Amino acid sequence: MTEFEKEDIKRVAELCYDWDRLSNKTLLISGGTGLIGQFIIGVLKYRNSVFGNNIKVISLSRRPLKTESNITYVKCDINEKFEIDGKADFILHLASNTHPKQYGEDPVGTITTNILGCINLLEIAKRHNARFLLASSVEIYGDGDGNPINESYCGKIDCNTARAGYNEAKRVCESLCQSYRKQFGTDFVTARLARCFGADRKNDSKALAQFIQKAVTGEDIILKSKGTQRFSYCYVADAASGILKILLDGISGEAYNVADADERKTLGDYAEFIASLAGKKVIFDISEDSNASKALYAVLDCAKLETIGWKTLYSVSEGLKRTYDIIKLSANCTKD
Repeated sequence: MTEFEKEDIKRVAELCYDWDRLSNKTLLISGGTGLIGQFIIGVLKYRNSVFGNNIKVISLSRRPLKTESNITYVKCDINEKFEIDGKADFILHLASNTHPKQYGEDPVGTITTNILGCINLLEIAKRHNARFLLASSVEIYGDGDGNPINESYCGKIDCNTARAGYNEAKRVCESLCQSYRKQFGTDFVTARLARCFGADRKNDSKALAQFIQKAVTGEDIILKSKGTQRFSYCYVADAASGILKILLDGISGEAYNVADADERKTLGDYAEFIASLAGKKVIFDISEDSNASKALYAVLDCAKLETIGWKTLYSVSEGLKRTYDIIKLSANCTKD
């Protein structure tokens, strides 16, 4: 882990949150070895080591890591029914295929991991009387109408495509949570995440991740569209701080948008910015990509989350610069 990443974890872990609510509690996290899951676990480990919160974590993943103090990594397919040892007080459903290549290669798995996983984890929440957090997505809104999107916007999606499986699966998960709340009294909250980015060591086919990888390896950035799309993005540290704030203080049954502040930059602007970090240029190679989102505008309004005390730590540009520096530093260390 680089010093940049340690600083990010420290900043989130030292936010003025009601961390005592997590003291001596157990969090069950699906997708615990993913980009956001790993970051959140890093924050909880920091809280334990520095502040003595004694938070226990059970991390579910298809590729578990070695169990360590207070952190138990369990190999698990959440599509199958399962039970855990002991009691879970909080459940975070973060597991999902999250980028275009996965949508294209495994559209069925994209749907089932979200929906079946959500059902199985909600069943555990019901049995354990645990607070449940669903990591949903800006993708549920589809294409916006040119105005910042708040949580009441119903969205515009062409559901008759395989690419829509991710969008529709997240919508069904939100509906499942509402249904469990109505029928069984399940306490849940939803985090609707913008397009998240950070120093993910896995191959990520999302646009910003591809741009950064090109820049780090000293290549020109290839943009396969006109680059006029305007989206919200969220650096991993802000995504994690938003999720934790919603988990602790979100109103039961409510959904909250999570995104960094709008810098009024297009996808092309960010491509140019990332290219400039490496002294490279952007090359346009406009072609049709069936796995890419067809949305042209999806800028999130985060006022609702801000009313419960959340604010961003970084701008999108700052997060991109940190991500570039982390990946470049990690690549150099690997060479050494």
